[in-house]
Amino acid sequence: MSTPAHTALRAVASATNMSTEARAHPSVGRSPEDPGAARGGMDYPSGGPNGGGDSIRGGGGVANNVVPSRSLFDGQPANGGFSGGPNREPAMQLRMTEQRPGISWDARKRVFRLRGKDSLYVFRVDDSKNLEHLYWGPPLLVEDDLTYLSKTNVPAPFDPKGVVSVARKMGLDELGEIADEHDLSERWKVYTRAKDTATENDSRPRRLENASWRLWSMERHRGGDLNKDLSDNVLAMALGEPVEGDVAAATPTRTIGADPVAADGEEAISSAGAASLIESAPQTVPSTGGPPSEVDEPVAPALPRSATAGTPAADTASGRPSPPFSPRMGPRGAAVFPARISQTPTFGPTSPAALGGTTAGLSSLTGVHAGSSMGLMSLGGGSSMDLAPHLSSYEATNWSKLDPELVGKNTKLLEFADHGTGDYREPSLKVRYKDGSTVSPLEYKSHRIVRGKPSLDEFAPGVYVESPNEATTLIVEMVDPVMNLVVLVHYTVMHEYDAIIRRNVVVNSSSDLVTLLHVASVTLDYDADQYYMTQLSGGWARERQVVVRKLDDGLTVVKSSRGASSHQFNPFIVISPGGPPAEDSGIVTSYTLVYSGNFMASAEISESRRLRVSMGLNPEGFTWSLSPGEKFSSPEVIMNYSDEGMGKLSRGLHRLMRQRLVPPRWRNYSCPVLLNTWEAAYFDVTHEVVVEIARVAAKAGIEMIVLDDGWFGERNDTTAGLGDWFPNRTKLPYGLDGLVRDVNNLGLKFGLWMEPEMVSMDSKLYKEHPDWCLHVPSRGRTTGRNQLVLDFSRECVRDHIYNEMDKIISSCPIEYVKWDMNRHLTEVFSQDFPAERQGEVAHRFLMGVYEVLGRITRQHPDVLFETCSGGGGRFDAGMLFFAPQIWTSDNTDALSRVQIQMGTSLAYPVSSMGSHVSSVPNHQTLRTTSMKTRSLVALCGTFGYELDPRNLTTEELADIRRYIELHKMLSPIVVQGDLYRMWSPFMSDSAAWMFVSQDKMDAVAIAVNLRREVGRLLPRLTLRGLAPNKVYQVEELCPGHVVRNIDTGAIDFDSSGVYQFGTPLRMSGRALCSAGLPVKFLFDADSVIYSIKAIAG
Repeated sequence: MSTPAHTALRAVASATNMSTEARAHPSVGRSPEDPGAARGGMDYPSGGPNGGGDSIRGGGGVANNVVPSRSLFDGQPANGGFSGGPNREPAMQLRMTEQRPGISWDARKRVFRLRGKDSLYVFRVDDSKNLEHLYWGPPLLVEDDLTYLSKTNVPAPFDPKGVVSVARKMGLDELGEIADEHDLSERWKVYTRAKDTATENDSRPRRLENASWRLWSMERHRGGDLNKDLSDNVLAMALGEPVEGDVAAATPTRTIGADPVAADGEEAISSAGAASLIESAPQTVPSTGGPPSEVDEPVAPALPRSATAGTPAADTASGRPSPPFSPRMGPRGAAVFPARISQTPTFGPTSPAALGGTTAGLSSLTGVHAGSSMGLMSLGGGSSMDLAPHLSSYEATNWSKLDPELVGKNTKLLEFADHGTGDYREPSLKVRYKDGSTVSPLEYKSHRIVRGKPSLDEFAPGVYVESPNEATTLIVEMVDPVMNLVVLVHYTVMHEYDAIIRRNVVVNSSSDLVTLLHVASVTLDYDADQYYMTQLSGGWARERQVVVRKLDDGLTVVKSSRGASSHQFNPFIVISPGGPPAEDSGIVTSYTLVYSGNFMASAEISESRRLRVSMGLNPEGFTWSLSPGEKFSSPEVIMNYSDEGMGKLSRGLHRLMRQRLVPPRWRNYSCPVLLNTWEAAYFDVTHEVVVEIARVAAKAGIEMIVLDDGWFGERNDTTAGLGDWFPNRTKLPYGLDGLVRDVNNLGLKFGLWMEPEMVSMDSKLYKEHPDWCLHVPSRGRTTGRNQLVLDFSRECVRDHIYNEMDKIISSCPIEYVKWDMNRHLTEVFSQDFPAERQGEVAHRFLMGVYEVLGRITRQHPDVLFETCSGGGGRFDAGMLFFAPQIWTSDNTDALSRVQIQMGTSLAYPVSSMGSHVSSVPNHQTLRTTSMKTRSLVALCGTFGYELDPRNLTTEELADIRRYIELHKMLSPIVVQGDLYRMWSPFMSDSAAWMFVSQDKMDAVAIAVNLRREVGRLLPRLTLRGLAPNKVYQVEELCPGHVVRNIDTGAIDFDSSGVYQFGTPLRMSGRALCSAGLPVKFLFDADSVIYSIKAIAG
């Protein structure tokens, strides 16, 4: 017998299937060239992208971004579930309606759902027009209504909430309670009768009748929406009261092409007024439903807009624009357009060819990333198109009361936080207006969902796409209705990654100057009981040490104010809600700033135990003057999610950076094995010395010589020469071209070190242009490493340095450039900007560095660039956008590098880590380690040498050749494989990690001992990432040769090799990942490496 609950669920299941089949939105589905398009749907041979169940083929009428369920029941019991008995109903198995990656908007609930590869991110627009965060976690049923999560908000005593309406301020509370147009019409009749019977001295009925008639007439003629609250100006006009300021001046009309500054880099606009600034963003899919606007637009055909989101106001007969309706807090009745209430389309990775258009790519950096398969030039810009012919129905945004109760901002989980209106936590934005006020309440106005990813400003680093089907972008327009300041909040979902790219674009659509004081790239609030934050901290020669801390009440901040991302703190944090992070389990979320300058990442726990995470530019010393019509874009933040611990999080970040951040030309490139001359000769480089180093290096199989510091100007030590980028003729009598020719004749390539951002006081450049460095004219100049910093915020400086670099690189076959920066910024003051704009200089300096990097890499696309800053002082995602590798640390000691590189691997791929074998005793630690351990650690990076080969024996040179051959064999797995961390050097005296190829056919595991206690044995090394049902052969490579005589304690040498275990093993992946491998270390800094290969068949 069926229970009422079963009956109800079956009804829901039936309705779900019917509605799924009925929602044949033309804006969703496969393009004709997509595999499986001819079948009309997706083909999952294992029952879906997550496996299990029957094969599902979408029918012709089914939206292809949804895998329809046969039913919410399965007649057969689920594995491990309840089985049916004689008197039981069949076991229930809830089947997920699987949403494909993309973004959807539910206008009835005012909910955005952002679906990544294996994650779901949900937020809503609340009644007060805030963006309220709801959920970030594993995918859920499309039918799950998550708005119930907002009920966890509890009003706190004394928290400000609500806004006093103009109707109340004028003593006409009745107008603030109008529910809809019909209610207004009925109220008008009542007010008319009351007016007719009122006494001559009673003006209240007359004012009510007059105001209600004006409101009704105004809305009927303009096609506006009475279901929104009334803004101050609209109500005041209707009441015949004085209006604060001139409405026409406060809401200027928009003109296209009159100003070179665009709202989002797509179309130029001078001002926005009542029109939504989203109109200027790429318009490829609708933001909401709703009928098409009848207002003539001066842009390309626009998309349908809802009547309540982003509809420009029509002009009245008098020429004054009808004021926009801007809702205040509180309920306002039902929707004007009672369209079908259903979830609007999800815009996922594929769309019909009829949609056309794209917003993918970075058109401004086509040279930097010219190696992409499609070419970014063809993807840049984006185009608008009219989707009206393709949409069968529209849906108005529901502005009825949805919030359970009125709650102040300070207790809500928010996606964007303003300043000065009751949220006392860290704001997303802080501004100063002309009148000196800093209060700027921003509320939702409209949004767009576009395919692909809108282009960034020229030379701004960021994640890119090579096809519009790789990503979907949501642009939410937040507006200060009084000051007309606009913030465009960008969310880009990368379909093949659990990553959301966020940034904020501030647009001044007012007629006055606005000063930005703080612009965060991301704000996100968490709701949990415990929070842990992982950060990468350190200093010179010990960068990116892993620090995990439990967060408690108050503000925790990591930041840099040094002008670079710094050795001390990295612009990367991980939040672990509910408990400390684990490597292979648990939920972790990360934030990676794509920026190389002053930054701040904060984690703040409020009195309600809710956590706010914020990341972006460091507000310390920052201001930005935003003139009318101008915009300012924050750097991007990559947000990543993992429900399988830090390991999965890191692998996802590595894959994203390798494939969609570094220049495509170098995506899967393995750097030549190079030898850098710094630790071999320091400043004492001459033509003869470099050629002799190259001659010996060639015997060992080294492929490139990099000439480091000391080759230019009068550079004999740190006191002179920087800025004079021409060869020192005393050291290089035949010039660079003569040296390069001799090195090339030995069969080696040639690379060069430069420090473009710096100048020595004892240099020709400084004597000619002493004002070109950062300095305050009335004060002294602080040197670091005996050098000053050039002012890259000045165009004349940038052009000079670019021309000098281009001249040098073009003068001879230079195939590699190491771009260094060996001091941080002080006296950050520029001669090109007035006093009120000096707060912009630090950011402008970095954007100038990006410009020169972008121009020089565009001009020389086949020259491999590696960046450096006193070692790893600028190891960040911003630099990786221009150069695929970064010098990880000036500390080349193998054991120090184990910790440095392991910490770096939390965020950044191994392929980006400059890592070299150096001489012993090490020049930084004076420690001596074996060639084997030094080589194995360097293998887990770009692999090169930092030593003088002239001092090596024949046997040592032969060893180097063997390790280079090993590097060549393993490089494809290291560069392109997945990294699994097994033993942490921050939690034990040993470290272990492994790389697994994408097809899980090959792997390599490495373990290193940092400190060995005599008599202590190690646990077995359980491997990771192997296919459980494959059989693998495990073979130890590079066996040791040192063995201890257990009878005498003497150390003996065994030329035949000392192995961990005898012959190669053959074991299943399940056994290797469960039982593991034995590891025996004999001494400090001992190491072992295993080759793991799947056996065919």
